[in-house]
Amino acid sequence: MNFRIFDSVADLVQAAARDIVRRAASRTSFRIALSGGTTPEPLYALLGSAPLRDQLTPLEIDWIVGDERCVPIDDPASNAGMILRTLFAQGIPERHRFLRFPTEEGDPERIAAGFERAWKERGIERLDLAIQGMGEDGHTASLFPGTSVLEVRDRIAAPVYVPRLASWRVTLTLPVLEESGAIMVLAAGAGKRAVIEQLRAGGTDFPIARVTSAVEDTWWFTDRAAAEREVGTP
Repeated sequence: MNFRIFDSVADLVQAAARDIVRRAASRTSFRIALSGGTTPEPLYALLGSAPLRDQLTPLEIDWIVGDERCVPIDDPASNAGMILRTLFAQGIPERHRFLRFPTEEGDPERIAAGFERAWKERGIERLDLAIQGMGEDGHTASLFPGTSVLEVRDRIAAPVYVPRLASWRVTLTLPVLEESGAIMVLAAGAGKRAVIEQLRAGGTDFPIARVTSAVEDTWWFTDRAAAEREVGTP
């Protein structure tokens, strides 16, 4: 596991933003999956404001929502809505494209199918970078432990019902994430430490482990609360 450990979430966000800009600028076109959650929100705000926005604007970039709750885009829980308020607060640059789940379709299967159709129409073959979060149960995107979506291998996106949340979501599938050129995992807070320690010890019973083990160029951006080993831990 490749770790970059920071004193604060602010330092983590600054470093992640610089790395994203560097990766995007190194390619003729760049396709990046975006995670929801609280840690990425300040990252997207940083990327969407000067000076980083000015560096990204001339580039050809597809910004792709990695998973979504089945709620309207103006719902506070919408990942796409959060991204529009932060990364695209000043509008979407001309050479950038934003691919989100069309939650206005209502039905989870129709939402996933509409996303997959748009992905194919845009000629997307694979992600250059996937920004991933991680829950305290080891889930990433909307790939939750024990859900049937983990076994879907023939779809780009799929619906998933999460029993413990009593809600439907839509998500990129494991094969799409496993074929990414690179993975950036953002994990902050002491609540993430237990899963990280199990992963360090070789644990594989988490969706995040299935994603990261498949992609050699995987980096964990964490704060000390999440990644520092406790005294006495080997």
